[in-house]
Amino acid sequence: MDDDARPGPGRLRMTLRRNGKPDHAARRMPGIRASRGEDVRLREWPDTLPGPRPLPNRYATGAIMPGPPSRRYCSCGTRLASDHRETRCTKCLRHEQQRDAAPPDLPLAFWQTDQLRDAFSSQHIGLVSVAYRLHPFHRRPISQERLGLWLGLTQAQISRIESGPPIRDLDRLGHWAATLGLPQHLLWFDLPGRPRTGAPHVPIPNVEASPATATAWLPAAATPHAELRPHVDTIRAAARAFRAADRQLGSGSLYPVVTRYLQTDVFPRLIGHGHHEPAAFAAAASLTDMAGWLAYDDHRHDQARQHFAQAFGLATAAGDPALSAQTLVSQSHLALEHDRPSEAVHLAEAGLALVPDGPACAPLRCRLHTMSARGSALLGDEASCLAALDAAESELHGAHHDEHEWLSPFDAAALAAEAAVCRRDLGHLQAATWQANIVLSLRGPDRVRSRSFAQLTLATVHIRQGDFGAAAMVGTNVLDLTPHLASQRVVRQLRSLGHALHPHAGVPAVAAFREQLTAILPTPRPATP
Repeated sequence: MDDDARPGPGRLRMTLRRNGKPDHAARRMPGIRASRGEDVRLREWPDTLPGPRPLPNRYATGAIMPGPPSRRYCSCGTRLASDHRETRCTKCLRHEQQRDAAPPDLPLAFWQTDQLRDAFSSQHIGLVSVAYRLHPFHRRPISQERLGLWLGLTQAQISRIESGPPIRDLDRLGHWAATLGLPQHLLWFDLPGRPRTGAPHVPIPNVEASPATATAWLPAAATPHAELRPHVDTIRAAARAFRAADRQLGSGSLYPVVTRYLQTDVFPRLIGHGHHEPAAFAAAASLTDMAGWLAYDDHRHDQARQHFAQAFGLATAAGDPALSAQTLVSQSHLALEHDRPSEAVHLAEAGLALVPDGPACAPLRCRLHTMSARGSALLGDEASCLAALDAAESELHGAHHDEHEWLSPFDAAALAAEAAVCRRDLGHLQAATWQANIVLSLRGPDRVRSRSFAQLTLATVHIRQGDFGAAAMVGTNVLDLTPHLASQRVVRQLRSLGHALHPHAGVPAVAAFREQLTAILPTPRPATP
C-alpha cells in the first residue's frame, strides 16, 4: 500500500497527485494549489507539518478549500453574520429607514445661514428647498427624491418647484412649512390659525415706472399690472439667493427660474408709468447681468449677449457707471469664449475708463484688469498681460469692505483663477499650477463650480507637461462632482479634456477617465440660439 493511501490516526495531511501519481514533495508545501493535470486530496496531516489544520474530508471537493471568511463589523461595532449581505447591521438599517421617513429635527442655528435667510427673503419656496437640501448641517445633501418622499411629491415635481415660478397657493406653502418645520418668523405668509409674530411682511414687488427710452428693449410680454413700486430689498434678497444656489448647482437649473422672475416680477414693474426710481433699475440691471452669466454658463451665448446688452441699458437708466462697467466685464468674457481676444481687451479698457475711482469699486477694476490680461495672454503680449495682472493685484489689495451693493464679488480666489489661465496661455506652467492650487485652497467644498474650473485648468497644465495620468486623475475628480452641477461650461471643458487625452488612451488612468466620461456625461448639445 502506498504511503499516501495508508490510513492512520492523527491530523489530516495534504498530498498532491500529479497525473494520478503521488508527489511526495508536495507534503512539504502547504497551501499549494492544483493546476492542469493535478488534483489535491486531503489525507493524513502530520503533527510536524506547519500551517493550519485543513477542513475534514467531507468538505473536500478536489481543491483546497479557502479558510474561514474574515469577520465583518457594522460601523456601530456589531459583528455581521456571514450570510448578512448588507454592510450595516439590522438595527442600524432600521434606524436609517426611520430617519429617512421624516424630516430631521433641526436646531435653531440651522436657519441662521445667509443662504437660507436670502432664500426666505426671496419668497420662493423652491429656493428655500435648495438651501435646505444643500445645507452643510446634513451629513450629505438631501436628494430631491428624499425630500419628495417627505412631502408626498415625486422627484420631478420637486425639480419643477425648485426651477419654476414661486408658489402662491397658501395650502401648498403651508404644507411645506409644516412638514419641514420652517420657522414661522421667517415665513412670508401666515399659517392657518398661527399669525406671524416676527418681522413685518414684505410683499413681492408689483410695478415701477421708468423712462420709455430705457425700457424700449423690454419683452413685449412684460406689461404693467399694478401701481406699486417694486421693493428693492426683495429683489436684492432674490439676487443673493440665486447667486448662492448658482455656486452649488450651476446654471442649468437656475436660468429658467431667474428669467421667469425677471419677466413676471421685475420687468412688468419697470414700464408704463412716469416714476423713475434709480435703485429699481440698478437692481434689475444686476439681476439681468446675472441672467446673462447663467445663460453663458449654460452654453446659451445668444441669450447671454442679449441679457448683457439689456443690463447695460438698465444700468444706464439707473445712472450707475460702475454697474455699466460690470456689464462690459461680462461682454469681455463672452468675447474670450468666442476667441476674440482683441475685442475682449477693448471692452475691458472701455470699462476701466467708465468705472469710478474709489475703494468701493476696486474689485470691479480688478476684474477689468484680469480681462485685459486674459486677452493679452491669448494675443501673446506677455508684457501687457503681466502688467495687467500686477494692476489687478494692486487693486484687490486696496479694496474696501464697503463695496457697491450691486456689483458681483471678486476676491483673491477669483483673481488666482484668472491668473492661472493667463499663466498657462503664456506657457508659465509652474506659475499656473501654483495659482490653480491657490484657488483650491481658498474655495470650500460648497463652491463646486469654482473648484471644477480650477482643477480643469490644472489638468490642461498637466497635459502640457506630458503628465497624462495626472491630467486624467484630475478629470476623474471633476467627473465625480458633475452629476450634482448643471454647468455646460464644465461639461464642455471635460469633453475637451477627454479629446485631448484620446491619443494617450494606453495610459491606464486615461482609459479609466475616458470610460467614466462616456458613462456619466449627457449627450452633447449645440449652443441654444
